[in-house]
Formats: sequence, C-alpha cells, structure tokens
Amino acid sequence: MNGNLARKLDELEAYQVMGTVVHAEPGLFIVRTGRGDMRARRATSCLVEPRVDDFVLVAGAPSGAAWVLAVLEREEGAGASLVCDGDLEIKVPEGRVRVASKEGIDLVSQKDVSVLADGVRVHAATGSVVMDSLSYLGGLVRSEIGKLRHEGGIVERVVERVSERVKRSFRKVEEVDQVKAERIDYSAKQVMSLRAENAIVTAEELVKMDGEQIHLG
Repeated sequence: MNGNLARKLDELEAYQVMGTVVHAEPGLFIVRTGRGDMRARRATSCLVEPRVDDFVLVAGAPSGAAWVLAVLEREEGAGASLVCDGDLEIKVPEGRVRVASKEGIDLVSQKDVSVLADGVRVHAATGSVVMDSLSYLGGLVRSEIGKLRHEGGIVERVVERVSERVKRSFRKVEEVDQVKAERIDYSAKQVMSLRAENAIVTAEELVKMDGEQIHLG
C-alpha cells in the first residue's frame, strides 16, 4: 500500500474525540479520552496553545496520528497564548484592526519592531521612552509643551539654523560659557547689563563706544 492510499484511508476513517490534556511539552500533548490516552500534536489551525487540564477536541487517524484541533474549555481567567510555528501575518483587505485591553498591551520582540503608516497618533496621560540610541530623520517637528525638563550628560547639535522666540529666557551656567562665531550681534530694546568681577574687551583694530552719555569709573 503506497503512502497516498494509506493517507486516503486515514482520511476516510478519521474520527474526532474530546478529552483532557494531562501532559504538555513542546510539540506534543497527552490527551486523556474515552479511547484512552492519545499522543497528539497541535493542529496548524489551532492557534491557542493547549495547556494541562484543558478540555480539547482531538482528530485521530487509524494510523495512530492525532492532532488537537481546538481548545474547547479552560479554567475561567486562565488566559490564552496564540502560538504559530513560523511567521504569522494578519491581513484585513478592508476595514480596520483594533487591539483593545483593559489592563495593558505589551509588544515584545528580540529584534526590530517596525511601524509603517501614513500617520501615527499616540494619546496617553503619561509616557516614558528609554533608549540607548535614537536616530530621527524628518522634515519638520512641531510641538506644544507646557513644561519641558531635560537632564543629561552631553547634548550636541549640528544644524544649519536655529530660531527661537520666547517671552522669558533664563540660563544658569556653573562653569564655562563659550561662544565662537564670525559675527555676534546683541540688541536690547531698553537696558543691557553686563556684570563681572573682571571684564576684558579686546579687539585687534577698533573698539567703539557711542552714546549720549558715557560714564567710566
């Protein structure tokens, strides 16, 4: 009897039986049924991973092969794990996909997690991001922030232009504040005040002071 014929006979004489999982290990389950204990594999269509004490539906063949087709009943509140051997792809040709949970949602991967979309929106009361390294490539960042606090060791920026418009600006530098530029232009509408224990102004060619009154000393 060739293999194809034997398989066809198994298909004709296949049966289904219900039972309880009494032992589970990767790729193999022992199911206690009215026919006795059966060694069964998880069917490809059975995405819910069977557990010990689960009440399951088993399909058997005269050859002795058996598969767990479905988990029929499990202790209430025990949860479930969807398991697939290989890649898993969910396709929705039309409509939306929504994942909802009352307690929380975790995305865990040992490698990359990619998100490809025309737009991404995140709404949350609080948030935190922890990364060893972050790279951002984009054309525009627009933010509206009530309060921003940054704590870090080193901040480096290499940009072509920086423009800021603020109502009040306060900065405190504990040690050195150094600016190197081709031209520096400071303009104050009312008062400009420079205070120091020692002040030095050095120019290679010209130092000019112009005002209606100049007080020295």
